[in-house]
Amino acid sequence: MGETGAIAELLAERDGVITTAEALRLGLTRRQVQGRLDRGEWCPVVTGIHRSASHPLTEAVLVRAAVAAHRGVADRTTAAWWHGLLDDLAYPLTVSAFDRTRGARWPLGPVDLLRRRYHEDDVTLVRGLPVTTLPATAVFCAASMKDGSQFLDRVLQIGAVSVDELGDVIDRTSGWKGMAAARRLVAVAAEDSESEAERIFVRLLRDAGITGWVQQFPFGPWRLDFAWPERQFAVEIDGWAFHHQQPRFRSDRAKYNALDDARWRKKVYTWHQLVDSPGGVIDEVLGVLNSEPR
Repeated sequence: MGETGAIAELLAERDGVITTAEALRLGLTRRQVQGRLDRGEWCPVVTGIHRSASHPLTEAVLVRAAVAAHRGVADRTTAAWWHGLLDDLAYPLTVSAFDRTRGARWPLGPVDLLRRRYHEDDVTLVRGLPVTTLPATAVFCAASMKDGSQFLDRVLQIGAVSVDELGDVIDRTSGWKGMAAARRLVAVAAEDSESEAERIFVRLLRDAGITGWVQQFPFGPWRLDFAWPERQFAVEIDGWAFHHQQPRFRSDRAKYNALDDARWRKKVYTWHQLVDSPGGVIDEVLGVLNSEPR
């Protein structure tokens, strides 16, 4: 027998997940809840959290149940997946709750649980789930993910958040553990990341003892960011993708085609590569410089 009324609406909105407390608030008695479990109409997920048998056990169900079990908020990568910013749900699930002692109630897989109370402006309901807002999610992913800068660049590029919104989150979480990296990334995003990337590349070249390069070398109607004219080798530096404009993109493509036609060798590096893999960048540059010209 199917559910009707408020119970049916809640189950439909929440992937079939309902807690005992919610069922009681909506007018069921404990005996009626147990009856649904006994008849197999509801299936237990964990203590006090149930799934309607008419709904499959999905990753969304696990996320809802984990958040409900800890009476917390989905944040970091789990929030990013919930918002549609990540294609795949990452494990462990990431949840924050003010009372961490409730973690013992969750036996279904790994959960990275933080004891954290978010500002009310940084929490929202998305399809009935308490989750960090898009700007807060972007900031905390940037602070916790291995490729946090690239993730932040992507969400800025698609317009999911603005730099100002990120800055507001940073201000509200000033002094929180682990936020120094996120603050630095947001600061870079707010400025000219391409100029910063060029300064980083200069430092890498000098630290490696690489010489013979010229900055802003004239080439046709363009200028090359870095060039070794005698080796006919150019390095172009990109900042964050969200800073790029369409006319700049077309100009760069024309420049790169002209370099190919003139039989120059080229490498293009982003801010992210220079920061995350500086050794690999320098190894590639040395590999080209130490090889025979075309």
